[in-house]
Amino acid sequence: MMAFIRCIKTKVCISLLLLILVPSSAFCKSDFSVAYQVDDQIITNYDIDQVRKLNNLLNRSSITRSEVEKVVISNRIKEIYADRLKIVVSKVELNLQVNNFLQTNNITEKELRSLLNSKGIDIETFYNFIKENIKWRKVLDFRFGYKINNLAIKDLMPLTPTPIKIEKEYEFFEIFISNEQYDPQKANLIANRLEIELNNGADFAKAVEKFSSATSKTKKGKVGPIKKSSLSKQFRNILDGLKTNEVSKPFKVNGGLVLLKLYRTRSYQTVKTPKLSVTYSVLSESSDSNAPCSDEKEIRGPVLLSKVEKNIRDIITKLMPGESYKFLDNSGLARSVTLCESFVSDKQSRTLNFENFMKNEEAQRLSNALILELRRNTTVVKK
Repeated sequence: MMAFIRCIKTKVCISLLLLILVPSSAFCKSDFSVAYQVDDQIITNYDIDQVRKLNNLLNRSSITRSEVEKVVISNRIKEIYADRLKIVVSKVELNLQVNNFLQTNNITEKELRSLLNSKGIDIETFYNFIKENIKWRKVLDFRFGYKINNLAIKDLMPLTPTPIKIEKEYEFFEIFISNEQYDPQKANLIANRLEIELNNGADFAKAVEKFSSATSKTKKGKVGPIKKSSLSKQFRNILDGLKTNEVSKPFKVNGGLVLLKLYRTRSYQTVKTPKLSVTYSVLSESSDSNAPCSDEKEIRGPVLLSKVEKNIRDIITKLMPGESYKFLDNSGLARSVTLCESFVSDKQSRTLNFENFMKNEEAQRLSNALILELRRNTTVVKK
């Protein structure tokens, strides 16, 4: 019995010794050890693991450890910069975005928590993900707001009227020689004679007045513009075979014979150049305003660009929204003009979806450039 007790004590001692010698991380479900230090902030292996799991859930695809590390480091750099700018996310903003997420994915908050828990994801990881996105959007608005919001409209502004393709249209003249007015044999003789004379310069309008029984007679035989789909195949084929001002051979239709003279066809129409409206500010060079477009009292417009005085207009047309240019006014005083906003007055000129696409493209480009700039000025140490 004593031997058994001694054996048990020996095993307990060995187990305690193993617990002391073996790293605690081997027994932890999640590793909270430091993986990176970004300036004065740390990133743990737990942080990286949580982002990996959340990414896999949201994107339904897995990424490598090194890819996750880059994402986490980039997010931490964004957060540090947002904090430096004193950018915060209110509870109202967070709840609004979370509710939008829940509605879009047709899921309740309880179901979301259950889903995250089943994947080993802390609910705070999800909230942080939402907060990071809101903060970074605010950073981009702070740094590049006017460029992002209005660049698409400036880029899409056509410099000259742009032809667009439409359904083919015809304009032509016609003479309808009725079998009721003339017997078929005489109608045929008249039609053949007219073809020869008209193609040799005879007055078509006079021929219409004398021989035609068509309703177009009141318009000197003029028809159109009329869309291709509105004409019979017989008419389309004959008109397509004619040159401008050429008269066709007479052809039979119900009740008589017809001669056609092609006036013109059209497959494109010219769209008017849309009108550009702008808001802008003009300040003296001595002004201490760091954000010239932030004070409504200083902003002029919105006004049609064509209505802006010429010297200012010439400058504004060369600026991107948010950019400024210094110049001397008529009195010789140094001034600074800033283009705050530009937009196309013609709502039909471009679709909103494409504008949003362009804005997102520009926002992504500026975001990537800013992250690279911040990365160069940030100390990242792997532990």
